Amino acid sequence: MGTMADIPDSLSEEDAAYVRSLLGSKGFGGVNETQAAFLEQGGLAGGNTLLCAETGNGKTFCAETVVKKALDNGKRVGYLVPSVQLTNGKYGELNDWIGDKYTLANATWGDNAGYQYADVIVATFDSYFEAAIRGVGSGLDVLVFDDFHELYSGFRGDTIEKCLTIAKQSGIQIFSTSATIGNPDEIARWLDGNLIISPAKREVPIKEIPVSKDASGLSYGEFIGDLIMDQREKGPFMVFNFQTSHAQARALDIKDRTSFAEPDTDYRSKVESAVDTSLTRTHEDLIECLENGVAFHYSDLENAVKNIVEDGVKSGEIKCISCTTTLAYGFDSPIQSVVVADLARFGEFVGKYEYIQWIGRAGREGDMDEAYAFPIHSGDDAAEYFEFGTPVEEKSLESIGSHFGPVPDSYPADDYTSNADDVQTNLSWLLIELAANGWNTLDEITEFVSLSLYGFYNRDTGVQVGDAVVSPNNVDQKVGAVLSQLSEQDFIHYESDNHITTTALGDAVFEYDHATRMECTPLQLKGVVESLSRSHPISPEELIKEFATVFYQCDLGESLDDDNVLAQMLRNHGFEVDELSVTAGVVTWLWCEGISVDRIEVLLDIDASFLPSTAQSLAEALRAVGHLYTATSSEKPVWVDAFAKQVEDGVTVSDLHLTAQEGVARGRVLALEEQIRVAWQALDQDTLPDNEAPTIEKLAYQIQESSGDFQERIVEGADYISTKTAPRIVDAVADWIAGDYTLREVPPTAESGREFITFESDDVEIDDLLGRSDTTEDDETDDADSGGQDTSLDDFL
Repeated sequence: MGTMADIPDSLSEEDAAYVRSLLGSKGFGGVNETQAAFLEQGGLAGGNTLLCAETGNGKTFCAETVVKKALDNGKRVGYLVPSVQLTNGKYGELNDWIGDKYTLANATWGDNAGYQYADVIVATFDSYFEAAIRGVGSGLDVLVFDDFHELYSGFRGDTIEKCLTIAKQSGIQIFSTSATIGNPDEIARWLDGNLIISPAKREVPIKEIPVSKDASGLSYGEFIGDLIMDQREKGPFMVFNFQTSHAQARALDIKDRTSFAEPDTDYRSKVESAVDTSLTRTHEDLIECLENGVAFHYSDLENAVKNIVEDGVKSGEIKCISCTTTLAYGFDSPIQSVVVADLARFGEFVGKYEYIQWIGRAGREGDMDEAYAFPIHSGDDAAEYFEFGTPVEEKSLESIGSHFGPVPDSYPADDYTSNADDVQTNLSWLLIELAANGWNTLDEITEFVSLSLYGFYNRDTGVQVGDAVVSPNNVDQKVGAVLSQLSEQDFIHYESDNHITTTALGDAVFEYDHATRMECTPLQLKGVVESLSRSHPISPEELIKEFATVFYQCDLGESLDDDNVLAQMLRNHGFEVDELSVTAGVVTWLWCEGISVDRIEVLLDIDASFLPSTAQSLAEALRAVGHLYTATSSEKPVWVDAFAKQVEDGVTVSDLHLTAQEGVARGRVLALEEQIRVAWQALDQDTLPDNEAPTIEKLAYQIQESSGDFQERIVEGADYISTKTAPRIVDAVADWIAGDYTLREVPPTAESGREFITFESDDVEIDDLLGRSDTTEDDETDDADSGGQDTSLDDFL
């Protein structure tokens, strides 16, 4: 909190009472310099406010005083943060002092109805916009935007700009807290708000130590490892990398070049317990790193595994984490030094605002007097661009540009962040969203866009014609041009010159986009709709290929040798042996049939480390495909829901009955399969169910043959299955035998990789695998199975 001060005398007695009450609830003895400036400069006066302050200077307390005053005056508040992870922490912080006096809800826990009843709802920017665009979030009186500087971001920035615009249009009070931004005066004017800039310095100053890698002869990972050992007293360290592969490879190099104390935690056991699959090469690499005090982290790792890594860093056991920029926001830990390994992206320097955000992860927690930033560069250009030698808080930052269009020619465009590659797509989606949700006149749509940051930058532009300034109406022209294009593409329809509605295609892509939240263009989804119409009835394999084409998260990106078993299987069924077909074959014929990831890697000689995360993305894409079918003349295939659940769980349709049980996921089904394999090795194979039979059928056979010791010998004898979970599995098998399950349509896949499961040897005869035309699994599953839920108005009511 820094140096404490008294509550300013200029504050009204009523406002001072709010502050004293909150100070008492949080156990604070006074306010700090930032909080005093906030109070003195009208932070509690009402109206819109933008508070800019360096990290660690008490912005949260300022926001909470706004919340408290609003609540005590009968108003309802939305507290918006960037990520789901942050909503949980913020909910806890607010709950500590709100108590039972007011109702508090967390939208990310599925409590979307909180927008209707809660006094305070904690939500992500995405969640709020979803509610607001559908007319549900308008009941709030005050919105707090935490980490407002994420308006810079190409990832969340467009949603934040939309949230702010809809709040402005609805007359909701906006309170925003931000780190330093390049153009706070302009942003405050856009918000029609009071700008408060804290005079306080960063609580833990950052010392910048640029490091040149020129002619070192070492790989980046080796170079960073040596740098860390040379500066070991400045740890723990966080290394930011541009690519996932860099984060992992450099962590392995760092592990080999450093010597940290061995952690007390059994990380192998923790990782094994966290994953739903057998350990992959990536898991083994991570465990090896963790056991040496090093870790890597990126979005494609399983959430449970990422949590293990993050907990290790926060506890101080992990002395160096090599990560992508997924940890650049909202992750506070006792990191003392940040190493920026990649200052460029696709040959261009990253934004200075990004660089400042990354190095700002240093010195956020822990007992330290100074933090450090080590930018690795290889030329004088970087020194000039990033202003090495200038104190961090004095560096010049880009001004925040709009995500829906460029600044006018009269602005110094180079000084503003540019989203030139995305603005057309962002604006197209925005206009579809508006037309699909009640903004049905050209005037209404244009008014909304005019209230955006894009509209703000363009509102005062004009050209001199004689003695008069003539406005070119840039926003009107741009909106009209994009709407015309959307009309030509059949996303919207002009009922009249001023009345606009979405078409069936427009509604379909809108609902699909909001159900998945994976990045794509409206035209890409139109292409999927056309494929669904053209190829009806589509096969599971072709459906996977469609989504692998549209979403990079849905493509494994792996290729095969011509003589590979899967390549031969693909050719046998008329598929080209390309990356998209490989993804379809691996996911549909192997992953969905319960073949372990390590076995897939051995059989196909590919890196399947990202298979679990790819499967989850595909499951998300598949669950929402019904929306796209509404724009076709065909019905969604009856097997799609079962297939989506298969892709999500990674087991056969029949074995979905097992994964429906609490505590049972893919990894435990595979463990049961292995336990059966061991138990049956010495038995006459002719008397047993086929090797390819689903695991549930094998368990049913086993329990009927030896029910007395089934739970202890088979179920509890399997890896990762506790005595708490075992009875649920036994009950599930009993239900299966009794026929107490729900039938579900089996996807008509061309192959089943269950033939890869063999009790006699690990060898697979290719000839035995080719020529198969359909699956032989029972089409049963438990009626408790459910896929992800799409978002609709009903979710909020």
